Amino acid sequence: MFKLSNFRLLPVVFMVALLGFTGGAQAHLVAFGWTDNGNGTVRLWGEHWHGDQSSAYSDNAGITITDLSGSFTPFTAQWTGFLNNSDRDVMLGLGTLTGVADAGNGYEKEGDWFFTEDLVIGNGDWRFLTGTACRVDTMGGPVDITLTGITSVGEGTGPSAVPEPGMLAIFGLGLIGLGYTRRRRTV
Repeated sequence: MFKLSNFRLLPVVFMVALLGFTGGAQAHLVAFGWTDNGNGTVRLWGEHWHGDQSSAYSDNAGITITDLSGSFTPFTAQWTGFLNNSDRDVMLGLGTLTGVADAGNGYEKEGDWFFTEDLVIGNGDWRFLTGTACRVDTMGGPVDITLTGITSVGEGTGPSAVPEPGMLAIFGLGLIGLGYTRRRRTV
């Protein structure tokens, strides 16, 4: 027989069940990795602790990068792809990763990885945050990461997008025109 006191527990049971469901549905990043592409760009990686990924997710917050000194404007790069069931030690050995750092959420030897668009960032101390309310790459707070082993980008170079080739061509043509104009005036 049900008593009124049994119904008082229903909201508590419901809240516990709801918290358990939402907590289990969110993946957490357990590590960050990086790849020096050798051409002045770097790709960042985030390792997850469970489940094969089927996309880079369009609802992600990406990864926001700030420097610890606060001298650079925060930069956000979006996750653009994924790699499932990949051992970080093997990825380091193959050169898929240049370096890796623990994100403080536990350790997985073989996980699923998201990776970003290529960006410009150099060795140094950086603060990474993917967001506290993201569907897949949830973090409880920012993590301080030291990037090392990047040789194609100068030490401490701030995070920025890779310039579009068309913009570089226009900039180069502008410099050539400026040089031609100056040369013409002096002759």
